[in-house]
Amino acid sequence: MDRTARVISSVAGTAAGFFYRVDRHGPPLPGGPLLVTANHPNSLLDPLLVYRFSERFTRPLARAPLFDRVILGTLLRGLGGIPVYRRQDNPDSMHRNEEMFRAAVEVLQAGGAIQIYPEGKSHSGEQLAELRTGAARIALLAEASSDWRLGLSIVPVGITYSRKDLARTSVTVRFGDAFGCADLRDAYREDPVGAARTLTRRIEAGLRRHTLNFAVPHDRALVEVAEQLYVRERRWVPWRARQRLGVRFPRLQRFANGVDWMRRNAPNELQELRRKVGEYARLGEELRVGEGDVPSRYALRPVVRYVVARGALLAVGLPLAIAGTLLWAPVSRLPGFVVRRTRPDDEITATHKLATLITGVVAACALWILLGYAAGGLWLAITAAVLAPLSGFAAIHWVELAREVREDVSLFLRIQGRPDLRRRFARLRSELAKAFESLERRVKDEELPFRADGDNVSAGGGAGSVKGD
Repeated sequence: MDRTARVISSVAGTAAGFFYRVDRHGPPLPGGPLLVTANHPNSLLDPLLVYRFSERFTRPLARAPLFDRVILGTLLRGLGGIPVYRRQDNPDSMHRNEEMFRAAVEVLQAGGAIQIYPEGKSHSGEQLAELRTGAARIALLAEASSDWRLGLSIVPVGITYSRKDLARTSVTVRFGDAFGCADLRDAYREDPVGAARTLTRRIEAGLRRHTLNFAVPHDRALVEVAEQLYVRERRWVPWRARQRLGVRFPRLQRFANGVDWMRRNAPNELQELRRKVGEYARLGEELRVGEGDVPSRYALRPVVRYVVARGALLAVGLPLAIAGTLLWAPVSRLPGFVVRRTRPDDEITATHKLATLITGVVAACALWILLGYAAGGLWLAITAAVLAPLSGFAAIHWVELAREVREDVSLFLRIQGRPDLRRRFARLRSELAKAFESLERRVKDEELPFRADGDNVSAGGGAGSVKGD
């Protein structure tokens, strides 16, 4: 079963890692008994991303009804999944959770690894849901059953999506530092329920360090625009660079904490800040600025370098991109067609898309290989098996690059002859940057989320460096 589980998790995890543009942050997973605890914003895509970016195989805990589905249940059993019986699924089966605890403890006592989602549900909220105590109870029971010598490690994992419903959008998977629970031995002996709550609070604190949390849902748009304009005003990031979410994450988290501070201490100033950031965002939408920003000026030399470099890449990749587009156009449209027909909930939209895409890719590859064999024998079949996926990869990256170039060129053309617009952007950026810095001077260093210090991190997609972790 172990080999089968590793193959399944490797294939599914690779597919999920390609479906999005994912970056991993944090230390590698430790050896020995391990409990991986993660937030749960995106149904089955979350465990697949944990598989893709973990150095170890982790057996999943999943709600019991999923095991009754023909395909999904087979996959879960192949992965060594452990069913969890929830009251909202079937109140009469709650007693069977004793089997779940026993199975999970046995895995940990054998030195294995488990992944669990303490929120107890997949959801589209902009902050962590209230954590259940199940993960903590498993950890404490495993240690207690081993006379507190098991050496269990608990690792929080934060998964953050930019647009979880869209393929090829940015995702960051952040692995936290491992911690244990053996220090709760005496507390557990005196009050098992209280010890479980204490450990749950530790798990929650770990998850909060690696997730974005917004008490008010529309604060996320405010924070993203504010962070984007601020780092460019301070010249930490080139004007038109597109950064991965993982690179932006530390700054976004600090801005989010700053918004919370303002809501508690300066609500009127927060409203004014929201108004100005909203005005800036509306200007950007009118000009279709996208993920970058409006340069204060366009210098001739960088423009020429941009045109030559991007133009050469597009020209070289065009033939293979055309072939890939023609070959894979039906498959690329299939997920959208299925989702429009099935209309799944937000939490499982990406799951439906990925499942459809995997099915379509497998069927299309088999078709090209069979056609190649029928037309020219074994060697043509092998050629089709290699070139068909290669052309698809080339088409995806070519289209993404072409989209960025079209966005940049369109902005360049629209802004020409409009110095008034550039000045308006520059004025708003300057005012907002000064507002952020004024706030910085009013609060303690550890409370301020958008400080200008920190370790340097190379800027993905552009030259220079940015501030962050």
